[in-house]
Amino acid sequence: MKCPNCKSSDGVREILYGLPDGPPDEEKFVIGGCCITDEDPTRKCIRCGWKGRYIKRNLGLGSEIEVVELKDISTMSDPEIDSYAQQIWQKLDKPKQGE
Repeated sequence: MKCPNCKSSDGVREILYGLPDGPPDEEKFVIGGCCITDEDPTRKCIRCGWKGRYIKRNLGLGSEIEVVELKDISTMSDPEIDSYAQQIWQKLDKPKQGE
């Protein structure tokens, strides 16, 4: 799986939550902490720090990555927030391959 941010083909790892009973295989996993929620990312790129969620689609539609980490908008002006929101929607609104 390639990182959607930096395009690294070998940097994406599955995030393990909780307390592992031994050291994880660092070629496959990174530690995510002990607090777990339904909104936690499931993948992390060790090259650029991107975090996202791997979603397995049913009905033969394949799988995709949903990006969950966003910029902090608390210091942005309203026009900056509007511009940033438009950039995000453009990324999310791109047609999937095969559509």
